[in-house]
Amino acid sequence: MPTRQTVTRRDVELVHWTWPGAEPTTLLLHGIGNYGRYWDLFAEAVGGRLALIAPDARGHGESARPASGYAPEDFVADAIAVLDARGIDRAVVVGHSMGGLHSIQLASRRLLTGRPERFASQAEARAYFERTSPGYVDAVYRNRLEWALREDKGGLVWRSDQRALEQVMSGRDAPANRWAALGAITCQTLVVRGTRSNVLSAEVARRMVASLPHGSLLELEAGHNVPLDQPRQLADAVSAIARSKAVEHF
Repeated sequence: MPTRQTVTRRDVELVHWTWPGAEPTTLLLHGIGNYGRYWDLFAEAVGGRLALIAPDARGHGESARPASGYAPEDFVADAIAVLDARGIDRAVVVGHSMGGLHSIQLASRRLLTGRPERFASQAEARAYFERTSPGYVDAVYRNRLEWALREDKGGLVWRSDQRALEQVMSGRDAPANRWAALGAITCQTLVVRGTRSNVLSAEVARRMVASLPHGSLLELEAGHNVPLDQPRQLADAVSAIARSKAVEHF
């Protein structure tokens, strides 16, 4: 089981989860509406081959929910604060969805808003997850039920803050800036895409790899939530690139 730890940056408490393991330390950044424990299945698959840190992003999970401060640079500064608090100067960075965008900015520097507000029962919530994200194994849905939601007045509500999600979505960087940031990354970079993803198309993934000075593409039989759908294959890929002599850690 991971250890729960906290660090505070500018009065915002940031919860993060750590798993012991071998160097290099690997920072795991989750997607919008998710949580640090999203990476549980991935961490189990890594099995101590790497030391892992998975923050609950601000406005998500168990981290604080400030009224504002959801620009990409805020998330990146939070990630750096978590690393600094643990005395980590260099780390492998793994980002999923929104976390992938933040990892791009982190490396180059050194849809959910219509969801139901609450569910009456776990069965109702499970049905929603299966309807909106079909095709996953039971362990994935159990992870979502336990960590994406919390009990509230006899029902279940989201751990992530709706206002935070709306600010994240409205404050995203312009596409041209994202492509420029990709081109500025000089370290070896692996782009991972689930073949069933309805967010990252094959065309965009190939363009990302072409934009990276040292990029490569791994496509796995998965939906958008690759760390939940194929934790073992992703763990093997991350472990391999982390131990590659060619890799430059952040």
